[in-house]
Amino acid sequence: MIVRLRNYLTCELPDGWTAEENNGVTSICHADGEGALTLSYHSIAGMQETLDEHISIIAKRFLDENQVKLKHALILDGTQKGKTVLYGTGTLPDSWFIKLWVIAKYPEVVFATYQSEKETAELKKIDKVVSSLVFVDA
Repeated sequence: MIVRLRNYLTCELPDGWTAEENNGVTSICHADGEGALTLSYHSIAGMQETLDEHISIIAKRFLDENQVKLKHALILDGTQKGKTVLYGTGTLPDSWFIKLWVIAKYPEVVFATYQSEKETAELKKIDKVVSSLVFVDA
């Protein structure tokens, strides 16, 4: 099912999954799932650096503030049509698994995180949801 998350963004949800918005943040999950995908939305105004640099700064700030221990360096993917994506996986201080993405198409940025007690097969479905994000004209 394709859902509109913002006036500029859509995604495809697997059967049985829901998207709920609360205070400008969207949570996507399955009632019987192991974790949840959380999306927050930002607009860039007066950017002094490139888009790649800007989203790298956003990700680094999040990693530092939340003491995330990365499994490997963040990966920047500029090959996806209509968007730039920076992503990585790691663990939180409480040993929970986390994957984060910063998805951008100037001037919009979507910051996404998925957290679960451990890395499971559900992550494949989450990756598909994130890959399905499309910036559309309002």
